[in-house]
This record gives sequence, structure tokens and C-alpha cells, in this order.
Amino acid sequence: MLAVSLVAATLFVQSERPLAREPEIRGVWIPNSHSTFFDSRENVRAQMQALADAGVNVVFPVVWSKGMTLFKSDVAEVVTGIAIDPRYGERDPLAEVLFEAHRHGIEVVPWFEYGFAAGHETFPGKALEARPEWAALDAAGQPVVKNGFQWMNSLDEEVQAFITGLVIECATDYDVDGVQGDDRLPALPVEAGYDAKTVERYRREHREPPPSDCRDPEWIQWRADLLTDYLASLREDVRDLSPDLAFSMAPGAPGWSLREYLQDQATWLERGLVDALHPQLYARDAEGYVRMADEMLAVEWLDKERDRIAPGALSSFREYLIDPETALGAVAANRERRLVGEVWFYERGLIENEGAVAVALAEGPYAKRARLPWRKSANWRPPALVGAPAPAGDEVAWRVRPPADGTYRIWVEEKPAEGEPEGTDPAAPGPGWTPLGTKRLSRGRTNDLIRVPKDASDDVLRVLAIIDRRAERR
Repeated sequence: MLAVSLVAATLFVQSERPLAREPEIRGVWIPNSHSTFFDSRENVRAQMQALADAGVNVVFPVVWSKGMTLFKSDVAEVVTGIAIDPRYGERDPLAEVLFEAHRHGIEVVPWFEYGFAAGHETFPGKALEARPEWAALDAAGQPVVKNGFQWMNSLDEEVQAFITGLVIECATDYDVDGVQGDDRLPALPVEAGYDAKTVERYRREHREPPPSDCRDPEWIQWRADLLTDYLASLREDVRDLSPDLAFSMAPGAPGWSLREYLQDQATWLERGLVDALHPQLYARDAEGYVRMADEMLAVEWLDKERDRIAPGALSSFREYLIDPETALGAVAANRERRLVGEVWFYERGLIENEGAVAVALAEGPYAKRARLPWRKSANWRPPALVGAPAPAGDEVAWRVRPPADGTYRIWVEEKPAEGEPEGTDPAAPGPGWTPLGTKRLSRGRTNDLIRVPKDASDDVLRVLAIIDRRAERR
């Protein structure tokens, strides 16, 4: 390990593509099913590079899936006995994504995919094994399993505290740029809500038990209102950490999601509870996408919220991969309808087939970089700044100049010691990279990041400075 001195520094501004005039969401979901993204550290690096080359400006990596987290979680371990999905060994997938995304200036909004689902019949989650009293119950008193998913009771305060704990822990311990819920957060199958606590609460308010018909309109709305109140509470808890954390939601189709999963999206928007909403328009051809977009905007309350609507567009699913023409057609349809962008489900569709879709986007609608609509400045998450070596007496200094004031984390990539393979430290988010701490840097001045003796300078491969927003909110 090199002995380096970290000194007050400012950064060199890298050349960038010109900035688009209008803000846009150019997002990509990253799941851990039907995808190789998380399979290795090298995959994370290479595939994030491909997304950056395509012009993507935000990724939504899954962090709560199949009853386990893809980040180190004390909250999960207390309940399930598992701190992180053992599939990844000693790795921390979220830390790897953050390092690779942020070095390209891409925001990271963790996606809590499973929400209030503890697991699936094919891979049961541990939460309900440890806390069977948390199960959602139907009118017959049986645990609710819908479409194979095993549901926790999202109206129960303990269950809500568990999910909130996961979200807040993630946003506290990692330098994320926001959080995202979906068609299971907040949600509850319409068949559920017949547990003793919920029945008693309904009885207190109505002086009678809830209807035996789970689809009774008033009973649906009463439960949906409780979930909306939970969403408001979760948003407040997230914003208490930092008002700059984006709050994104990707629920199912509006009417259907209210009828089947008690998600009252109209009220979410009316109450200002989300920064971006991503209705799932999963068509497999351009004509189908246009039809679904127009059907969505025929809903009056969605039509009024175009500046917060970035639909989910299907780019890959199992054997299906979108072609460039269909992808460009979806983007054009969104721009023509003054929607704020799109989120691709999921990354494979952009980067497979030799990256044909990524190239089409990069050469077309994503040619200019875009500020995200929830940011006032394009410099919220600037790309990593690469230090340039320069002689400094008996030392070599790596110098840079920042595009924005902020706290930056300094990273050094060194040659591995003789006989030591690259990337042997599982705690490091990048193979061979060592963090040297953070420094407050000011815009517009050129200063040193590190200095090393000349005879040791060949051991330094690269020096990066990546803005650290988490450090600023502590």
C-alpha cells in the first residue's frame, strides 16, 4: 500500500457532451433475475460502462428481492438471519453499483422490488418463517399468496416499520440518490386485510366488521387510504435524511392496481408524494406502445401530471429483446406527448445484440446529456474527475478542478503487489481501488488530490474524485 498524503484539492473538469435543454429521465431497471448484471464484479463494471455510453442518467438496481437484500442490512439480519443475499459471497452489489454508476455521473435510486412481499412460492422468504404473525390474511383467515408471491400484512405497524427500516438503512449507509417503490410497495392484495388488528380498526371506525366481499368499493378505498398514509410517512422519513433524495414509484396500471393491490396513484400525485411515477407500458412494438401511452393519458389525473410521468418501457424479458426501431419509437412517442422520459425494463435490451439499442440511443435522442427533472443542476452527480499527474519537487501530484462545490471521496487505483491478484479486497467496491477519505472541494481552483514520492509514482494507475452526497448530509 502506498503512503500518500491527501491534501486540500480541487478538480480538473472533464470534457462532456453538451447538455440537453429540457430535463429527462433516461432510466434503467437492473433486476437480479434473467440478468447477468450482478453475477460478477467485472459484469457490474462493464455493463455500467455500456449504460453510460448509451446516455443513461439514472439506474434503479434491485436491493430487496426474494426476501433478501443486495446490501449489508442489520435490519434484515435481525428478522431473517441473513444480512445480504449469500448468492454474492463477500461482495456488496449495491456498493459496486454506486462506485461504477457515480464514476460515470449516473444517479442510483435503489429499487425495493419485493416491497411487502416476503418471498415467492419458488423461493420462500425468511421474514414470514420468523414472523408468521406478519402474514396478510384473507376472509377465510388464510395467508395470502397472489401470483405466487407470499404477502406480509402491509397494514400492520410492525411490518411497516420493517420495510421503512430497510429503506432508511439503505439511504443512511450508502450514498444513494433516492429510493423507489413499485407494484408491491406500498401495496396489499385486495384479498387481504382480514387479520385481527385490521378488522378491529375497521370495526372501531365503522361500528361493524369489514365487508366479506374483498372488492367492496368502500372497503377497497379504506385500505388504500391507509397505504397512502404509509407512503406519506415513508416519504417524510426519507426526506428527513435529505430533501435531495428522489422519491420514485413504479406501480402497476392505475385502475387495475387500485382494484387488485390498493394503490391509489391519483391520490399519491394529488398529495405530492412522488417525484416521478413510472406506469408500466410494456408493449413489444412501437404501435402498441403508442396505443398504451394514449390510453394512459386518457386518464385525466395522469394527463395533468406529464412533468412527473416517465413510463416503464419493455426492453427485454426472458427471450424478448427490443430492436432499435421500437426503442426509438417509444422515446419519440414520449417526447411528442411531453412526458418527462422513460425507464427501460431492463438493462439487457440496451446492451445485448452488440449494444445496438444503446448505440441508437446514444447517436439519437440521448446524444446530449440530460439533467434529471428532480435536480436543479446538472452538477448534482458529476462524473468522476480523473487526476492528471504533474511533477511537484521530489513528488508527483495528481491534480484536478471540480465543476461543483462539494465533498469528494478520493480513490486511488494501484498496481497489485507482486504475486497478488487484482481486486483481492472484497470490501472494495472496485478491484484495486482504495478510498483515501473525503475532502471539501471548491469549484474553479486547481489543487492536488494526492502526492507520492517520484520513485513510487509508477505504482499509481489512476486517481479519481467522486462527489459524496452522503457525507454532506451527515
